[in-house]
Amino acid sequence: MDIEMKVDNKQPSSLQMNEEINGHQTYRDNNLDDSLYSRQRYVLGDFAMSKLSKGDVFLSGLGGVGVEIAKNIILAGIKSITLHDTNEASIYDLSSQFYINPEHIDQKLNRATISQSHLQELNPYVKVNTIINSSLSDLILNNSNSLLQFKCIILTESNLNDQIEINEFCRKNDIKFIVADCYGLCGWVFNDFGDQFKVYDKNGEELKEVFISNISTQTSPNQLIITCMENHMHGFEENDFIQFKEIIGMDQLNDPTKKFKINIINSNCFSIHLDDSFDIKSLSPYQRGGIAVQTKSIETLQFKPLSKSITEPEIIDFDFMKDTRFNHLIRHCIEIFKQRNENQLPREFNKDDSMKFIEIVNEFNENCYFKFDQLTFDQLKEDQLIKISNSLRGKICPLTSVIGGFVAQEALKSLTGKFTPLKQWLYIDCFELLPSSEQQLQELSSQLTIRDQINRKYSQKLCLGELVCDRLSNTKLFMVGSGAIGCEMLKNYALLSVATNPDTDGLITITDNDLIEKSNLNRQFLFRNKDINQWKSKVAALATQSMNSSIKIQANQDKIEGATENIYNDDFYNQLDVVVSALDNVEARLYLDKQCVSHSLPLLESGTLGTKGHVQVILPYLTESYASQKDPNEKQTPFCTLKSFPTNLDHCIQWSRDKFEKFFAINPLELDKFLNQPHYLQQLLNSSSSNKISTSRTLSKMMDNFIESWSDCIIMARIKFEKLFNHNIRQLLKSYPLDLKTKEGIPFWTLPKRPPTPLIFNKDDELHLSFIRSLSLLYSQVYNLPNVNNNNNIDDINKSIKEILDNDNGKSVPEFKPKNKTIISDEKASAPVETFTLEQFQELTVKLDNQLSNFKSSKIACNTKINYLSFEKDDDSNHHIDFITSISNLRARIYQIQESDRFKVKLIAGKIIPAIATTTSVIAGFVSLELIKIVSTNYYQFKKYQSQPTPQLPPIENFKNYFVNLALPSFQTCEPGLAPKIKVTNSFNYTLWDNWEINQPDITIGEFNQYFGNKYRIKVSGIYQDVSLIYMAALPSHKKRLSIPIKNLLSDIDGLKYIDLFVSFVEEDDTDAKGPPIRFIL
Repeated sequence: MDIEMKVDNKQPSSLQMNEEINGHQTYRDNNLDDSLYSRQRYVLGDFAMSKLSKGDVFLSGLGGVGVEIAKNIILAGIKSITLHDTNEASIYDLSSQFYINPEHIDQKLNRATISQSHLQELNPYVKVNTIINSSLSDLILNNSNSLLQFKCIILTESNLNDQIEINEFCRKNDIKFIVADCYGLCGWVFNDFGDQFKVYDKNGEELKEVFISNISTQTSPNQLIITCMENHMHGFEENDFIQFKEIIGMDQLNDPTKKFKINIINSNCFSIHLDDSFDIKSLSPYQRGGIAVQTKSIETLQFKPLSKSITEPEIIDFDFMKDTRFNHLIRHCIEIFKQRNENQLPREFNKDDSMKFIEIVNEFNENCYFKFDQLTFDQLKEDQLIKISNSLRGKICPLTSVIGGFVAQEALKSLTGKFTPLKQWLYIDCFELLPSSEQQLQELSSQLTIRDQINRKYSQKLCLGELVCDRLSNTKLFMVGSGAIGCEMLKNYALLSVATNPDTDGLITITDNDLIEKSNLNRQFLFRNKDINQWKSKVAALATQSMNSSIKIQANQDKIEGATENIYNDDFYNQLDVVVSALDNVEARLYLDKQCVSHSLPLLESGTLGTKGHVQVILPYLTESYASQKDPNEKQTPFCTLKSFPTNLDHCIQWSRDKFEKFFAINPLELDKFLNQPHYLQQLLNSSSSNKISTSRTLSKMMDNFIESWSDCIIMARIKFEKLFNHNIRQLLKSYPLDLKTKEGIPFWTLPKRPPTPLIFNKDDELHLSFIRSLSLLYSQVYNLPNVNNNNNIDDINKSIKEILDNDNGKSVPEFKPKNKTIISDEKASAPVETFTLEQFQELTVKLDNQLSNFKSSKIACNTKINYLSFEKDDDSNHHIDFITSISNLRARIYQIQESDRFKVKLIAGKIIPAIATTTSVIAGFVSLELIKIVSTNYYQFKKYQSQPTPQLPPIENFKNYFVNLALPSFQTCEPGLAPKIKVTNSFNYTLWDNWEINQPDITIGEFNQYFGNKYRIKVSGIYQDVSLIYMAALPSHKKRLSIPIKNLLSDIDGLKYIDLFVSFVEEDDTDAKGPPIRFIL
């Protein structure tokens, strides 16, 4: 059954559009399925998502590139896609088209027909149509009106004449045009979005705000110099536009209709030029405060048609070490060869076709057909061109994954105006993977034979050669994580035929301890709705085997950590060839990195964040590891800022999350233990916790106000409102009155400190009511109580709340009683530690003991099970995000901070990582390219080479790290960082990959010391097992240990083959010396 997305045909208003442009993203499409699209909504925003849901796309060519494009834009949630293809499945598809199997070739099935049902399964909201009986030429000549319905037309596997003709048709009818393809080991993309394409958000970055400390004037030129507050870098870029608000003095600058273009002076200072509408001499003097707010503007881009852009290309750089002119020349000469040879590519290992191709290349190069410098002979070596010619009919999935993911993102840009489109050409090649021409020619007879046998690897072997493909099929690979990147990698493993040789022990082992959720389906394309709540690794493994029945996969559900080292032990790691990280948290990445370093294993590390992604190649004895580079520590918000002086919504949300944990997790857990654990009070009394007095007081208050009914839930929520948003604020203003001044005579309440205003409760204010409702419902969960009528109808609940509050008429709400207490305002101060006497605590415990006795004798003691809640952001029925949204916005209102909707609050409170399938596809493609490089070098089965004194390492320039931002779009590649050398003495150094092995189980500490003194001229100053001290030379008492075997001083070593010791050294002059870990063989 076809399911169409229900969308509101009403277009966003111009006001809504402007708000989207400015990054506020206030437009919300309530018809979007947030449970499916939530992670992508944070990348694109609802304005773009709404436009996507109205977008119809035409895609021609369902080969490897085409099916990758289709997959990604269907997952994104367009309205419809029409798949055009007149070709039957062939042997050339098997290494890149993941829905085609050898049986389809035998059955002579059309590629679009094969793919349609699979693609439709990806997203029931998207209509997937096919056209299989008309060529592109027929559509243009006889049925061009059928193309007018589309907003974007994408061509793959097309010829140059059709590309130019359809491009002209698109330009005349305001249809965005993309053409892309992969030939062998080169992929390319061309965009033409017309003469006036509007970009509403060029980069998708959050708008920056910065507090101002001073504004000075310069009359010549007519400009202002803006200095930010100390330690507040503005983060702006040259020619950004900003607006001002909350400036005291120079009030004219606060005009919300005015935007100012900035010039950067330094990281803390910038200038703006004032136009003729401002008389700088008439500006009021600057007094204090103010915020500079970054804004966004519509940018209009003009594109050249394909016919003109071919000879006058604008090409973005992918790899600065490669010449994009060469790729542009090769691409065009491929098209000319097809024109002259019945639309056929050069045949593999056909000398005549290779010579024809070389002649065309030389012809167009020598005639300077393109408006760039002629390429030299060195750049056009005949043997290289022969290798390229032989490979052009081949395909490898890493390249189709990269090109397909990139084109899909460009298609989304064409439909939405979100992000900057490619202007206008992109080339990505990996010609360095080509085997030698001689090797290819020697394999000619066998290759032609296996082509006739419908061999899955045939197309791939044209690009990589026999040896690399065989190594891939024998590889023993371990991948941790089978989420977004993991799913894409598994698809690539299937197409690359990794671990498919039945006669070897090649195997892919995957592990993931997560279950599938609905939000995963938007970008983890191996999963379907029926798989929700199933193990990711199991479902992903089965889906992979459906793509390639020969692949050998073991799917585990373990977490990678110290607790599972009995499973993932030395024997496990030592039999591997390579490890791939598809993890989403730093802690697990660091652990896996440590294991790979310890076991000398290549590691491919990657990650994504929205449209950004990275790939890091980690190679034994050659490169730095993941742990070598550390991200800057996350800036900690001062205690006083969260407690009393928030300056932005993030502070309000962080404060709200703390309240959630306190109200619904920490306090209920303690209450449950108090009511149900017999010796809890005694344990609390004996504990060394500094919080035991505050815990006791909280428990006593909870017992005094024990919630027994739905009515109690509401009254307690009302009391909380008064305390949090009225009493606490009045107490703060008592400590710091609005007219207070600092010792320098400056008003205390000056930005970034915002003066608060206590709230007066109003049950008719929706935000006030939302707080009471969500808090009451959460209380009912904690205390196992039914709400009104035990249902979740908001109208019924609201009616019940108002009736109960009216009946109470505020009688339960205590009056404000000011206290004499100090409220911290020093940003450097930590949260205070409560002090108490033993007598105070004993008094509290006596009270608690009496309260417990009275409680157990009461009628409500029959149900003493208290629930403590774990924050869950993705279950809209649990009221967690409703509570966080209401409480954080109420706090924002108190401090005149802009309030936000549930959507943004969920992002911040849930620490959601924005994600989109297009980026994942691109990053997984690059990881797979580097995997091929690792397998093609002697890192394959690296353990075999470690017996050599110095393993023969490949050149580091063979490998690449990648940094991608599809929003801009930009690619940065670089060689992996070399493993830094660490000096031991002037004669010795080591890297993180080294350890000094001691294979003398009975060696004494004295002999151990002598060994290092003789070999390295250094002295042992200390020996440690983890954090346990085994020996310290400076301790006189340890001299007697010199005659004791080391293993006699070690603990927990039963069953271990070795243990890594940390040993500290000093040189002969007693200066400290560093050494690598010492692997002590037991």
